[in-house]
Amino acid sequence: MGVCLCLELGWVVCGEAETAKEAITKAAELRPDLIVLDYKLQTSDGIAAADGILRVMPTVPIVMFTLYKTDELALEANRIGIRCVVGKEDGIESLLCAIDSELNSCVNLGKF
Repeated sequence: MGVCLCLELGWVVCGEAETAKEAITKAAELRPDLIVLDYKLQTSDGIAAADGILRVMPTVPIVMFTLYKTDELALEANRIGIRCVVGKEDGIESLLCAIDSELNSCVNLGKF
């Protein structure tokens, strides 16, 4: 997915993580403009990762891209601060639109 994001819109993937702990550590170190998380991680899930990330970076937009999208997951994700949940079945175009929308709304709100 990282290569696709780089080629599609000129975005740069600055890090990847396989666990919630690694995602939190890398987010704090790399300070990305936006984070894309999957729900399924090796030792935890994207909800736990997002919760930890938002404790150290409370304004970073997070988009969840997952095969496990349900209404319940979307509600839980929104409750902790994940701004958008995109199902993998919706395709990469939906993810790219969500990322673009989140980045543009942050620019419009003066976060960048």
